[in-house]
Amino acid sequence: MNLVEKLLAVDKEEFDKIEKKEIVSRQLSRLTGEEDAKIIIQAVDGDLFGSLSGSGLHNNGDVDYGKLFSTNAKIAAAGIIEPNLKDETLLKHIGVATPAEAAKKIFKGEVNKISDEISRLSGFVDEDETEKEVKN
Repeated sequence: MNLVEKLLAVDKEEFDKIEKKEIVSRQLSRLTGEEDAKIIIQAVDGDLFGSLSGSGLHNNGDVDYGKLFSTNAKIAAAGIIEPNLKDETLLKHIGVATPAEAAKKIFKGEVNKISDEISRLSGFVDEDETEKEVKN
């Protein structure tokens, strides 16, 4: 059986499944008083991920480190599904206008870790490379 035949044997719904994951948030635990408070993240579509990632680049394509945190907040806001950072009541309650600003305010520096997890879940981080970096 060749690869096309194997792919044709896969249920069509499998291609549309969005991978999800629970991760512990220290910031959310601190805010809510709940030990090991968890958020739910999901993979982000490649086009959206590319667009969000591109918002942190200079015109010449180099990383703009001054925009990196905001870029990670946008990725986090796109991938966090619980709590719902798009909830208008929540945005108003914490005094921000956008889900990315909510991510910054709620999760602070943890936004970077959350963005990394969403990147992995979305398939944009090579797990083998990540393991090599950790070992070194």
